Amino acid sequence: LENMYRLTNQNAYELHIELEDWDGTVKYAKYSTFSVGSSSTGFLLSVGGYSGTAGDGLTLATDSDSWHDLNGTRFSARDVDRDTWSGNIAGESGTYTGAWWYGFGAYSALHGPYLRPSDRTSHSGRGIFWYPFGGSNGYSLKKSKMMVRPVDFQP
Repeated sequence: LENMYRLTNQNAYELHIELEDWDGTVKYAKYSTFSVGSSSTGFLLSVGGYSGTAGDGLTLATDSDSWHDLNGTRFSARDVDRDTWSGNIAGESGTYTGAWWYGFGAYSALHGPYLRPSDRTSHSGRGIFWYPFGGSNGYSLKKSKMMVRPVDFQP
């Protein structure tokens, strides 16, 4: 995360996320703005400008359901609780089992355990998930890839 902060602090960056499920379906989410803050900010996530085919798993929110918006959240892990839930989502909830940017919850977690559909139990957590991709928090993905590049990149 410190390296991600150093990288995204140098220039304006965009984020491209590629996701694949167990049936071989590949979808993507692209964010036109992306940066990670320093360790003193808790690696604050700054992201916006969604487009793509996977659905918005980072900033998806409504007025009545704003806790799914991860923009402005800090990175939490089992040993570092920075979410806004009363417990530690990344470490003790049994639902979210990987380090990630969490508010009071999330519609995504790409650092969850690698779970085939047959591996999932009531205690295994969600695995790698992106709620809008499969329409369920229990839909564990096979692959995820996060890529960043400068906004002004010219191939």
